Amino acid sequence: MGSLITPTPLTWKDSKTGLEWQYESPGKMTWYEAQKYAKSLSLDGKKDWRIPTLAELESLIDRTKTRSDGRAPMREEVPFRDELSYWSSTTFERNTKSAWIVMFDGAYVLSYYKTNLYHVRCVRGRMGKGVVQMKI
Repeated sequence: MGSLITPTPLTWKDSKTGLEWQYESPGKMTWYEAQKYAKSLSLDGKKDWRIPTLAELESLIDRTKTRSDGRAPMREEVPFRDELSYWSSTTFERNTKSAWIVMFDGAYVLSYYKTNLYHVRCVRGRMGKGVVQMKI
């Protein structure tokens, strides 16, 4: 008898923040391409997808815990736990040709030129009140 294959969900709803996340990244692209991609995205009949803010991306990190290397991991309940680098929609104030990324391989937050290639994971909704945000 064959085994059943469970399809990968298209989205994940974060009960901590209220945000709905795209389950799978479409891959690497520039910040500009990511903006266009998000505007054209339709998942589960929903079309209001966008690139997450820096604070929204950081909400996936559990800064109360540390890995063996001393860096913060992704929250345990996040189903797409990878160690890739993702674009935020947040532009770097001192150089508007750059935007913030979150590198999940060590919870690093850095700014890079918008023409660089990083992964994208779209989001919809707004973060609930009371969600702690890191200050940069």
